[in-house]
Amino acid sequence: MTFVETVAAQSLRIPTIRSADWFLRVPLATIIIEQGVFKFPDFAVQAESYGLPLVLFALAAFAEIAGGLAILVGGLVRNNWISDALTRLGGLAISIVVAGVIVMIYFGPFSGWQLQGMLLAAGLFFVAMEMSKAAG
Repeated sequence: MTFVETVAAQSLRIPTIRSADWFLRVPLATIIIEQGVFKFPDFAVQAESYGLPLVLFALAAFAEIAGGLAILVGGLVRNNWISDALTRLGGLAISIVVAGVIVMIYFGPFSGWQLQGMLLAAGLFFVAMEMSKAAG
């Protein structure tokens, strides 16, 4: 086997975008689902402490959990259009909630918004990601 053939064979082992996106899916989904679940123990108290109506707070918690799960399931489904729809909807749900958090909590001095900025960027990545091209 020549050097070029060896390099070509080894390059096939490099993760494609289809598998490399898991390096973003797993941490994003874990953080977002955790944030949604943590809202439930003192649901009404937390909503009041942020000055939000209970319905809006509940919707945000549901969107975080559903969005995180959609990002994960979207990566597992082999059907391109279902995978694409789940991934994009999950990314959209996450982006809307995180953008709301940035505006409501960190708007002004913007101190400590870096994590939320990265979460927003990751959510928007999955909204814009082209799953059909990534598959192949």
